[in-house]
Amino acid sequence: MRITNRVMNNNLLLNLNRGLTRLDRINNQLGSKKQINVPSDDPVKAGIILRTSTSIREADQYIRNIGSAESWLDAADIVMKDVISVIHRAKELGLYGASSHLDETARKALADEIGQLHDNVLQLANTTHGGRYIFAGQYTQHKPFEKGDPSESGLPDIEFLSNMKDAEEAPITVNPNAMSLNFEIGVGVKMSVNMRGQELFKPIFGALQQLYVELSAPSPNPSSTVLSELDDALDNVLQQVSELGGKQNRVGLAKERMLDLQLNLTQILSEEQDLDYAEAIMELKMEEFAYRTALSVGARIIQPSLVDFLR
Repeated sequence: MRITNRVMNNNLLLNLNRGLTRLDRINNQLGSKKQINVPSDDPVKAGIILRTSTSIREADQYIRNIGSAESWLDAADIVMKDVISVIHRAKELGLYGASSHLDETARKALADEIGQLHDNVLQLANTTHGGRYIFAGQYTQHKPFEKGDPSESGLPDIEFLSNMKDAEEAPITVNPNAMSLNFEIGVGVKMSVNMRGQELFKPIFGALQQLYVELSAPSPNPSSTVLSELDDALDNVLQQVSELGGKQNRVGLAKERMLDLQLNLTQILSEEQDLDYAEAIMELKMEEFAYRTALSVGARIIQPSLVDFLR
């Protein structure tokens, strides 16, 4: 093969461009702090980085879901403590009202306090969290419990999701399957975080109404039946509180697992994507030296010409 000046010049320019390409790649890596900036840098690593980044974003979303579930469960737990206190107070009033030495005024005062406890339970049953009702199932924008018509007990009946309407003021029919509010806390794992409002509060309202009737009667004498109803309502609340505690523990474990997974994925992404500065700077210095050497050699190649010998 005949080597001409043109061939030498073309090879020189080719090698200089290759050196500049390598310098540009290293400069981009140092500027972006990443080994891979475009898929063409390393297709295999680029695929790993994309898949790992997607998994990290999924873990982030699950952690946010778990945080929302934790907040919802904690709000319900606070309400349950107050509900238990109300039931205990109602039992105390019922036992105290069974005493024969109380006069009519004292019994009327006990009945009035039961009425206040009834209103207090209604307020607790309509508790909101972040602007959403926590005992309304999936109908979180609708007040779950409303006062109905006055009953024979003197206290109003409480109706559950009875006045729901859509944006066009049309009545909404309650779907029994929509009473469970689910959060996705893992891949394909959904957990119900709400408590069954109607099952929880209906026995309490009924027991308080009955106790109010017996304390307001001409010959008040709270029976063992109403006290038993309060005990049953308390047992029902404690059972749901136990389920609530189990869900809180489960959510806590799910959060720890997701945080560990997120940390592991972040480490994998860092190994594949983050730049080793010491190695990159050393490579940059080597490429700079090689480029300067190529320029120096090129100057010697290009300098002589036929004109130099015709002088």
